[in-house]
Amino acid sequence: SVDVDGNPIYTAEMSAQERYEAAQQAALGYLEAAGFTVEGGVVTAAPEGAKLNYQVNIGGGGNGDHPTFMILTNAANALQEIGITLNINDIANASELYSTYQTGAAELWCAAWQATPDPDMYQLYHTNGTTNYYRISDPELDALIEDGRTNTNQTYRKEIYKTAMEIIMDWAVEIPVYQRSEAYLIASQVVDVSTLPTDLTPYWGPLAEIHTLSLVTQ
Repeated sequence: SVDVDGNPIYTAEMSAQERYEAAQQAALGYLEAAGFTVEGGVVTAAPEGAKLNYQVNIGGGGNGDHPTFMILTNAANALQEIGITLNINDIANASELYSTYQTGAAELWCAAWQATPDPDMYQLYHTNGTTNYYRISDPELDALIEDGRTNTNQTYRKEIYKTAMEIIMDWAVEIPVYQRSEAYLIASQVVDVSTLPTDLTPYWGPLAEIHTLSLVTQ
């Protein structure tokens, strides 16, 4: 969390309100560096190719039923205070949401999907990917993805994909906003909890090592 000059935005002693205000000031700095006109702490004009009003589509069933809906609402309120309007379009029909980003009609959109521990990045991020809705076309990224697909060494693939994700983040076509964790209820009267995996993550749950579990001996 740094400002446009690389300085830390927050300090340890800041209150929640001070952190909020610091984030807004940092946002103004980035916007000004991008060519927006900032006067008196408010954005007053946009550079060519940009504007002060954007619409973001989200599939919340028309009633805000999506993990990102409240995040968007808070972001819209914060942006409004500095002169940027973010209109949230909560689409009831999921197929309509898919159509808006598949055709490129959506300016911004939010979706949620499940990732695997060892994903194939080709479809989403390769120039020729069938679901490359971001319209990314980066020869360096393509080469990394192709390299990762043709190598079976997991350690090597991990480094390849890490580099590829850094390029994707630099493109700034997507922003990960939350990490969903799964919940498991274990009956200690039935399962010997000492035999549960010790390194659980959202991608590696108890069932991944079910062969190591033992039942409680009555």
